[in-house]
Amino acid sequence: MTALYEEILAPSGLTIAQVGLLSYLYGTLVRTGGGLAVNALARVVDIDPTTLNRNLKPLRANGFVATGSDRKDRRIRTIRITKAGRTKLAAAIGLWRQAEDQLKERLGPDTATALGEILDRSTARLSSEGTWTAMLAAAGFGPTAV
Repeated sequence: MTALYEEILAPSGLTIAQVGLLSYLYGTLVRTGGGLAVNALARVVDIDPTTLNRNLKPLRANGFVATGSDRKDRRIRTIRITKAGRTKLAAAIGLWRQAEDQLKERLGPDTATALGEILDRSTARLSSEGTWTAMLAAAGFGPTAV
């Protein structure tokens, strides 16, 4: 399943993890008008800060995210999605939906929906911060089948 998504996302130049990060940062921008502390982002997406920084490095280099300092505590590093990042994410979400459509076609809609529900429940039990579907929904991209 991962291979299908990675293959279809390849033209965007983004990985599944990078799409997830951009989605969450977009959702944060919509909800708060700004960015998020890097450590808070690591907790929310449930990855260690080293892995997060490795995933953010190409996003920063391409201008899809920008770092700054927290307004209240300048020692806290924040990350936010840029206009270029929002444009890149919109294109990637279109590809993501193509991958979902192919997955539904291969598995059948009932199986794809059941699989998505199982994965979301499993993720919710393993992480206190929610699910991939919730991240995309928070970013304004609506519910996804898987």
